[in-house]
Amino acid sequence: MGNRFSGHGLVIDGLVYLSGSDALPLLKVDAVLVDLREGLERNGREFDVAALINLPFRELSSGYAALPQDKPLVLADCVGLKSKDGVRFLLGKGYESVASLNGGMVDWEREGFPTIIDRSEELTGGCACQLKPRKDHRFGC
Repeated sequence: MGNRFSGHGLVIDGLVYLSGSDALPLLKVDAVLVDLREGLERNGREFDVAALINLPFRELSSGYAALPQDKPLVLADCVGLKSKDGVRFLLGKGYESVASLNGGMVDWEREGFPTIIDRSEELTGGCACQLKPRKDHRFGC
């Protein structure tokens, strides 16, 4: 299949990094976005793209075989740190067309790319140690 991201984005140490403007046209054609975020990392935000697979980073090593090898994969997380490790992992498992979404959901949303926002799922709190979902589902608040 070869690396179908050739000529797109930046290549650093053999890894492809795509900006949102690099990734979106590819996602509209045949690339698949693999969202590695889990739980509270989602902060009420979802990528609004047609081809999306949610696979939390902690499950990547056990669930990667379910990812298509015949499609280019764009891995995304909150800010682009775990996705870089995910790209390395998948390349080591024989995947050829894998890229990291530079800046993750933070840059994707900030730059105005398609995002679904559920305000009731946003985190709120005075400091990072106190963050919690705005709506506590356990008590129906």
